[in-house]
Amino acid sequence: MLHKALLWIGFFGFFSLALTQSYIRTQTTILGYEVGRLKTQEIELLKKRSLLTMEIAKLTTKESLLSLLEQKSKPGETHDSTE
Repeated sequence: MLHKALLWIGFFGFFSLALTQSYIRTQTTILGYEVGRLKTQEIELLKKRSLLTMEIAKLTTKESLLSLLEQKSKPGETHDSTE
């Protein structure tokens, strides 16, 4: 009787370990896919940041700012604050 009980305990212990190992492998795989997805997203965001940085650099050059000022100036308007 004790022999059968120990056999069942051993079987359930082994079964529990096998399920735990399967669960851990599944979770590791899921985390691996998530890391891959996040790395792809990081690359896309870094590209966008780079493009925006270049756009800011282009827009804030002296020539660009003067051009924008000239385009917004209309005949008869002055931007002098002393008037």
